[in-house]
Amino acid sequence: MIKKTLIVLLLMFFTVSGVFAATAKKKKPYITKLIEAPTKDVHIMKAKLIYPRTPSTEKNKTYPTIIFVHSLGYSSSQWGDLPQLFVKQGYAVLLIDLRGHGLSNKDTKLRIKSWTYFNNKTYKKYPSDVLTVINKVKHTNKKASFNEYAFIAGDIGANTSILAAQFIYPHPKAMVLLTPSREIKGLNIFDYKLGTTPMLVMCSKQDKISICEEVMLKTFAKGKYVINNTDLNTNGMMILRQDAQCRQKAIQFINQNMPAKK
Repeated sequence: MIKKTLIVLLLMFFTVSGVFAATAKKKKPYITKLIEAPTKDVHIMKAKLIYPRTPSTEKNKTYPTIIFVHSLGYSSSQWGDLPQLFVKQGYAVLLIDLRGHGLSNKDTKLRIKSWTYFNNKTYKKYPSDVLTVINKVKHTNKKASFNEYAFIAGDIGANTSILAAQFIYPHPKAMVLLTPSREIKGLNIFDYKLGTTPMLVMCSKQDKISICEEVMLKTFAKGKYVINNTDLNTNGMMILRQDAQCRQKAIQFINQNMPAKK
């Protein structure tokens, strides 16, 4: 009896071990890299890079990159499932936490720095912060392409992205701007120079000020400039979280202007 019980236990052990081994060998279809990039003024910028797992037969394959820059008071973790949807399509996504937000809330001495106490002088560092993160990724990862890249960004993130993109060559293949304004927290984009970069701009139809800003910004655009406003009373990155039609429009806009590589 004891011998039979021992045999049963051993069989159960090896069965469970086999299940765990099979589970351990199964790899996720995408790779996630945590990015940490100190700025010149010793603030620690943090971001997350996610891209599809490359087949062993395509080791040199790169992926068009979508850079997500969140709204004021939010973080990169609040984009919902949109980044994952793009990764499934064959894009790399770079999710940046702006200074004082999310995980980018400390300097190199681990002192907490919150956006709620920033003045415009500090906010003006945002474009440089984004460039610091992008440059770090460029030098440490060969899978994310910055020859083919786009921005999806909300309010202060939208202004930040436009100002940062002035210094990236080539310029973005597309930009999705959510409630942008000519000036936010000292970040002025009165005469941005992005050539013919296609832009999709969104705000709430109930937000008359933002609608006026959309019209004014169109005067600076030299390329395709599409306005697709939401019926919901929301703004910034929350437009894509709360309005499924706007989210789908943003996906289509990126797909058309910067197709994923299958």
